[in-house]
Amino acid sequence: MKMEKIKQEKEGQDMKEENEKKKEYLLSYKKYKQEAKRLGEQLEELRTGEQYPCLVLSDMPKAHNKKDLSDYMVRREELIDKIIKARKNAVEKFSEVQNRIEQMEDEIEKTLLTQRYLRNYNWEKICEEIQYSYKQVHRIHLKALQNFRLNE
Repeated sequence: MKMEKIKQEKEGQDMKEENEKKKEYLLSYKKYKQEAKRLGEQLEELRTGEQYPCLVLSDMPKAHNKKDLSDYMVRREELIDKIIKARKNAVEKFSEVQNRIEQMEDEIEKTLLTQRYLRNYNWEKICEEIQYSYKQVHRIHLKALQNFRLNE
């Protein structure tokens, strides 16, 4: 009897740890979405400098040294490429989170996870949106986490 209880406690602890990993993964959506937005803004700033190089280069000496300008252009292009790659990676990561939620079978679970982790709704707003009680929403959330697959 005592061994059975210990086994149940261990399984409960394992499930808690697994659910925490799933929550962390789902919360990564917000991080990657913000990263993609920030990188997009940086890219836009650099491209604006591409259209109006005199604005970016206005603090440079007025000499006609074309090597300085070409070095600047090469460095800027390298930076643009680096930002594009990082932004693409961030977009792939947050898209992966979206896709994993969409692969779930239960629509109410998908809706709840989308509202909680992708739209960043609080519990009260989720209850209002899906018209379930606070307790029911938390039960559905627990079930959704159990049904959510980190690995395919």
